[in-house]
Amino acid sequence: MLKTALLFQDHMTLQRDKEIPVWGTADPGASVSVSLQGKTSDTAADSEGKWKVLCGPFETSFREEMTIVSGSDKIILGDIQVGEVWLAGGQSNMEFHMRYDADMAEEKKICQNDNIRFFDYPEVSYAGQIDEADFLSQYGFWRKAEPDQLERFSAVAYYFAKDLQRKYNIPVGIVGCNWGGTPACAWMPEDMVREGGGQIYLDEYEKSLRNLDLQEYERNFRNNPMNWRTDQLADPVGDLMMFGCTPEEFQKKMEELGADASESDPAEFQPVMGPKYERRPCGLYESMLKQVAPYGIRGVIWYQGETDGDCHPEVYKTLFPAMIRSWRALWKEELLFLFVQIAPLEQWMDCCGKNYVEIRKAQQHAAETVPDTGMAVITDVGMQFDIHPKKKQPVGHRLALLAENKVYGDGNVLCEAPSLKEIQVEEGKVVLTFDNAGDGLYLTENVPYGQAVGKETLGGLQIFQNGQELKMEKMKAAARGNQVIVTGAEIRSSVPTQVRLAQTGWYLVNLYNSAGIPARPAEVNT
Repeated sequence: MLKTALLFQDHMTLQRDKEIPVWGTADPGASVSVSLQGKTSDTAADSEGKWKVLCGPFETSFREEMTIVSGSDKIILGDIQVGEVWLAGGQSNMEFHMRYDADMAEEKKICQNDNIRFFDYPEVSYAGQIDEADFLSQYGFWRKAEPDQLERFSAVAYYFAKDLQRKYNIPVGIVGCNWGGTPACAWMPEDMVREGGGQIYLDEYEKSLRNLDLQEYERNFRNNPMNWRTDQLADPVGDLMMFGCTPEEFQKKMEELGADASESDPAEFQPVMGPKYERRPCGLYESMLKQVAPYGIRGVIWYQGETDGDCHPEVYKTLFPAMIRSWRALWKEELLFLFVQIAPLEQWMDCCGKNYVEIRKAQQHAAETVPDTGMAVITDVGMQFDIHPKKKQPVGHRLALLAENKVYGDGNVLCEAPSLKEIQVEEGKVVLTFDNAGDGLYLTENVPYGQAVGKETLGGLQIFQNGQELKMEKMKAAARGNQVIVTGAEIRSSVPTQVRLAQTGWYLVNLYNSAGIPARPAEVNT
C-alpha cells in the first residue's frame, strides 16, 4: 500500500531551487512516481517496500499540488508551498513555545500569515514509540501561523521565519526537531560521539546499564506519565516551569492545582537513564532526527548547550563541531548551521550559570573554525534566575540577520556581534576597540527586559591589573565609533592588564552595534 513519510502532508513547505528527496513505502518492487510543477520523478520500492526519489528542483510557489502514484494507488497532497525550509533543533529554549513568549499577546493579534508554516516532530525517545500512544494528536502535521495555532510554534523559529518571510516575500517552513533538557550527544550517532571526544557520555551510559533490571526499567518506564506526554501544552507542571516562577510561587500554584509539592517525591517521576531515556547518547538521533532526514532544507537553526554545561562542558568544544559534521553527513550536504550562544544565567533549579562560561567559549570556537556556521549573540537578554528567557524575538531576529548575510547573499546586512579586538591602557583610562561596530557602537541605559545597567556602564565588564580586579562601580564608560573608553582613577598604565567581557555566569551586556546586536563574550590581555 502506498504511503509517504510523516513530513509529506497537505500544507507542507518544500525547499526551492534544489533537488529534494521524497520517500515512503509501497508494495515491494512497485514503481512509484512523484509529480509537481510539471516535473515527474520515478523510482521503485525495494524488497522491503521502501522507496525514495529525488525531485525537482522546484521554483518558489505559494500553492501547489503533489501527486504520488504507484499502480492503482494515488496520493494527492494539496496546498503545498515551495520556499525556504529550516530545521529548528536543540533543547528547551528552541522548543520554547510561543505560549510562553513575553510578546505572545501582541503577536497573536498580527500573526495571521499563510506563508509561515511549522511542522513539529513528536517527542519520542525510541523507535516505535510514536505508534504506542496518541503522539500525532498535536504534533506531526503542518500548521499555519494563525492566532489559534501560534501558541504551539517554537518562539525562536517563529520570529526567525517571520523576518525572512517579510523580507523576501517567500513561503518559509520550519521543521521542529528538539527536546528540552537534552545534551548534544543525544542527537549524534555513536561513532561521532566518540570522534567528538564524548567517550565519557558513552562510558557513563554503559555503566548505568550494568546493574539495570531491564524488566523493572520497562515497567517503570511504561508507568511514568512523563514518558507519555503526547501534548506538551497539557502539562501543568511544564507550564509553571516555562512561564517562570519562584519556588514559593511554584508551591502555591501546585496547591491551586490540587497537588501538594511539599509532600510529593520529585524522584518518583524522574526518568532513569536507560535504553529509552531521551538523554541517552545517540537516542534522539535515531528516534527523531533520522525520521525527518533528509527532508529538503536550506539549513539548521540550533539553540542548545545548557545541559552539556551541567554535565561535561569540558568536551563541548570538540563534541559540538562533531555533531554538526554528523548532521551534514546524514543529509549528505554541507548544511548551513546557525546557532545561538546560550544566555547569561546565575541559577535556575540545579542549573548553575558559572558552568556555562566554557560552553559559550566552545560555541565561539565553533563559529570561528567550522565552515558555513554563524552564531547569534544574546548577552543582553538573559534572566538571572530563569534558564528560559521569555523574550525570543531578539533571538529569532539575530538568527535571521545571519541567514540574510551568510545564506541569502545580503552582504550589506550586519549580522555579527561586536567583538573585542584589542585594548590600550593609559593612566586613568582603558580603550577597548571592537570589530563589527557597523556605523558605530552605543551603550543603553536598559536592556530588552527593562533591567537597568546604566548608560555610563558597560555591563559584564571586568578589568584586572596585576591580577587584581578593579572596582567597576567607580568607573565610567562611553562609546565612540568602534571604541569604548573606560575611565577610572584606579587604572594604571604600564602594568599587565586583562579585560574580560561577559566571562561570568550572570551579566547583562548593554553595548550594541548599529544593527542592535550586543557585544559577545571576550577576554583580551595587554
